[in-house]
Amino acid sequence: MACQDCVAGVVRSGKLSGHETKIHGFDTYISEPKASAPPKGIVVIVCDVFGWTFPNTRLLADDYAKKGNFIVYVPDFTHGDSVQEEVLETMDKLLAPGGGITATLMKPFLGGRVLGSFVPFVVRNRASVAQPRVLSFFEQLRTAEELPIGVAGFCWGGLHSTQLTHSPHSGGATTKPLVDAAFTAHPVGLKLPSDIAAVQAPLSFAIGSKDMALNMKGVEQIKDLLRKKEAIGIQSEVVVYDGAKHGFAIRGNPNDEKEKQCGVEACDQAVAWECKAQSSSPNIRLPPYFMMLEAVP
Repeated sequence: MACQDCVAGVVRSGKLSGHETKIHGFDTYISEPKASAPPKGIVVIVCDVFGWTFPNTRLLADDYAKKGNFIVYVPDFTHGDSVQEEVLETMDKLLAPGGGITATLMKPFLGGRVLGSFVPFVVRNRASVAQPRVLSFFEQLRTAEELPIGVAGFCWGGLHSTQLTHSPHSGGATTKPLVDAAFTAHPVGLKLPSDIAAVQAPLSFAIGSKDMALNMKGVEQIKDLLRKKEAIGIQSEVVVYDGAKHGFAIRGNPNDEKEKQCGVEACDQAVAWECKAQSSSPNIRLPPYFMMLEAVP
């Protein structure tokens, strides 16, 4: 289920190194490794509710490209629709303690502004609407590319990154899996146990211990289900970040040392996982360094 932290957090600042283009009919932000470094694979980011233009997502794509030598795509799966970035500032005011009578009187107004942006997005981009777009992109990408393909999904996008591991083959002309590896951070909307029981590809989770959208009971259920998958050869991991809230991997506060560290570790977890899992893909042979990479414990 969704929670207040779905629309809470901080907008990062920094210089972007990627560019916009159109890929398989979708507007896409693309970040690439240095020209001297051949790409090791492709990672597609499925965004949170703040969409493909959100600075945090694009900066994270740049980090993936730099750290893992990946080509990273951030497609616009919501066709230009997103929760407005200003909602983060509004939510910060809404959650601020104290403030006196004026702040108290303002809270219903602020709450209305948040819901007025968030609820329409959720309705317009519900799974039954968005999933066909996501599948279409990955089916075209798999048909066109020889490189291994990974996915990283956050919050709203975490449901899609998880479900992309369900089908062992695409419905098109190719018999290759849609993804070679998946990374999911603090997902929203997972159905347990069905969404995990259907996993068919390597899957890594990053979840905060204070996540209000997925409690620890649900996390333990995910761990138990994925252990059964490992028994039949499907790699997985679940990393719980102590004290982290929902959204920490994409909207954590860089001025808070704890939040910043959790975000950095989640980034490294994703990169290490994609390197490790994609290295076993039959589509490409990776150098020994990447063959030996282990996911963050």
